Amino acid sequence: MLISSSLIQLTPPNPDHAEISLFGPGIGECIVLHYGNGRWFIIDSCLCPETKQPIALAYLNSIGVDASTQVTGILITHWHSDHIEGAFALLKTCRNAKLYHSGALSSREAFHLAAIYKKDIFSNIDREIREFSNIVQFLFDAKDKSRLDPIKARLTFFDYRDDIQTRMIALSPSSTAVTQSISKLVELIPKNNSDRLRNVIPESENLNSVAIHFTFGRFSTVLGSDLEETGNMQTGWSAIFNSNIISELSLPASSLYKVSHHGSETGHHDKIWTDLMIDNPLSITTPFRRCGLPTPANIERVTAISSEFIITRDPASAKTIKRDNMVDREMKAVTKERIGINEKMGHIQVRVSHGGEMNIAANKNCVRHIRRSI
Repeated sequence: MLISSSLIQLTPPNPDHAEISLFGPGIGECIVLHYGNGRWFIIDSCLCPETKQPIALAYLNSIGVDASTQVTGILITHWHSDHIEGAFALLKTCRNAKLYHSGALSSREAFHLAAIYKKDIFSNIDREIREFSNIVQFLFDAKDKSRLDPIKARLTFFDYRDDIQTRMIALSPSSTAVTQSISKLVELIPKNNSDRLRNVIPESENLNSVAIHFTFGRFSTVLGSDLEETGNMQTGWSAIFNSNIISELSLPASSLYKVSHHGSETGHHDKIWTDLMIDNPLSITTPFRRCGLPTPANIERVTAISSEFIITRDPASAKTIKRDNMVDREMKAVTKERIGINEKMGHIQVRVSHGGEMNIAANKNCVRHIRRSI
């Protein structure tokens, strides 16, 4: 595996190169993916804490990409606010993009909740369902509900067999996870004029997360979202390995892993590393500092089975990081227009040739953990 390191590149990738850019922590996390020929895909929404606008749009604009025409898809991996907040703004801007979401969100129960929780416009709770409600209303008013596309495991987002074979497939959620999520939504619908629940999204929603396998030529990556493991063979990571999806869809071993659920123990499954990865892949993730993830033990575990483990920010750090004046002058010299990306947010930029050579860039907020040679 050929890997080189460089500064964050401020121009679009070549048409015959892929890119995986991971941002966070802002208000959430986000992946911006280029899959060749100027086509882009956004996975989850992350808001800049200062502007309250999606970081994906700021980044694409900063490198000269027209998000309104070049973004073909937006995936919200699950309902939690650190993944869905800002999706409405993404959908309005990215006019050519479909919005992909877990199958549970297309249920009658989900639409019922959207209608109920929309009514209290002065409340600052229930942000997840309110975001979904705004999306549904926007598409309904535009008479364009076909842009809302439910998914579950095995859905193929795209599959190109021309010069460079390019494919993206959903590894999850399982049918059981979708069914369980819908049953939880039924429990959340107020009955007999009772008060609405303050926390509308169930804690178990991570089991409904969408993990992704992406292939570009000889390169492939697994983007683990917040998918967790419970030991139940019908949900979480076990459902993936119990479904034979890897062999039946001929998924190649991946050299890059966006570590699931911020590197936590519950996001770990041994078969991720033995069945989905090459030996010692490059691993990346964002921290979730409210829960102290990844912990030092998490970092040690992931680093020991990776060539390198890069985290977009030190999980233990609360300091504001300022950009060096020389770096700021260089950016002004090479760009015509800039939209600020919050300085406290980490950015890992991986650009890949179809032959699998990776060029890794990370801004100064990121923390790199190198595997010790044996």
